[in-house]
Amino acid sequence: MATTSVNSKHRNAVFGDPFPAAHFEKEKGSPFTDGYSIKKEEAALAAYIADGASEDDPLYERFIELHDRRERLEQMNRERDERAGADPIVSNQEARGVEDLGGLVDDGVDQMTIHTIEAHRMFVGRAREAGNPRTAIIGGKRVASALRNLWLLTSNDNPYADWALVRHEHSVNQVLEHLRAETAKAEASLNSIRHKGLSFSVLSSSSPMSLNLGFRSPYGYSISMLIVEYDYFVRVQKTLQRKNMQNDEDTRKALSTVARGILNIFYGTTRFDRWLSQPEIRTLNRLDWVTEDQDAAKRVEFSLRTFGPVPAAIYTGELAPSHSRRRYSLTEAERDVLEAVGSKLQEAEDQAANAAEDDQLDTAGAASA
Repeated sequence: MATTSVNSKHRNAVFGDPFPAAHFEKEKGSPFTDGYSIKKEEAALAAYIADGASEDDPLYERFIELHDRRERLEQMNRERDERAGADPIVSNQEARGVEDLGGLVDDGVDQMTIHTIEAHRMFVGRAREAGNPRTAIIGGKRVASALRNLWLLTSNDNPYADWALVRHEHSVNQVLEHLRAETAKAEASLNSIRHKGLSFSVLSSSSPMSLNLGFRSPYGYSISMLIVEYDYFVRVQKTLQRKNMQNDEDTRKALSTVARGILNIFYGTTRFDRWLSQPEIRTLNRLDWVTEDQDAAKRVEFSLRTFGPVPAAIYTGELAPSHSRRRYSLTEAERDVLEAVGSKLQEAEDQAANAAEDDQLDTAGAASA
């Protein structure tokens, strides 16, 4: 006599429902309309299954239902994969069309046009020459490469790579604010004198240079944006100088201040890249703070000696770079670990801040005495 497999739905229809729908674990976001939770049911039935899953036990119906739900979920996932996750209203042919869709590519050539020697040097840098007393200059092109390396390191869940990118972005934004404010002041001066009858044009190169970009990370393009802002700032400042609206010394100071600010950012960013790329620390990640692995402990110790403690807000992800390859789909256990370590880091920061404040108060009291 042939036997027929009967799922729980048909079985309940014939023999009644010994396992009402309310007697199973539920969860939000369940793939089933009744909220059935496979994960929670597995946990609830773990001991029963470990004891052999006796058919005489009242939990047997839940055990059968669990198998049925697993099969249904597998079938749902197969159907979804076959249709590339498309809405049910879409035909199979339309759904599978996504497989033929190509990725986004750069058909054109990205270019940056530079008018000033200062901006060009800031972008290409200057190599150290033997016997030449002039120091080398780290250029934006090299910094773009360093930023790409740091961006790639974020895929390892490296908190110091995140910190380096956040620091870089913050510092660049400060420089850009200064550049734009000073440029606006200069343009206002030019507009003011234009109303009086003098129309001065902003200086430009007789042979501007166009450079192909082709960066391989979002941060490379941020460098090109900084360079063109700096280029125009230099043009405006030299316009004021050339048209007798600003003296030589003030122009020199204005240009020097901005150049130093940009170079300080470049050197700080490349320092992070240089050390984080070292073989002994390259695989650093957030779990190194809690694992008992000796190599992980060495990586943390190395990073602490080199950079100091990572800020708590960076470690927990409260502060994050604009662009990252970090995995954000964390389990609850992983989130708990991040919060626990972040709390310890925050406590250490608060203690250091309080100690520094006490030192300042003591110093101020001694001075007043």
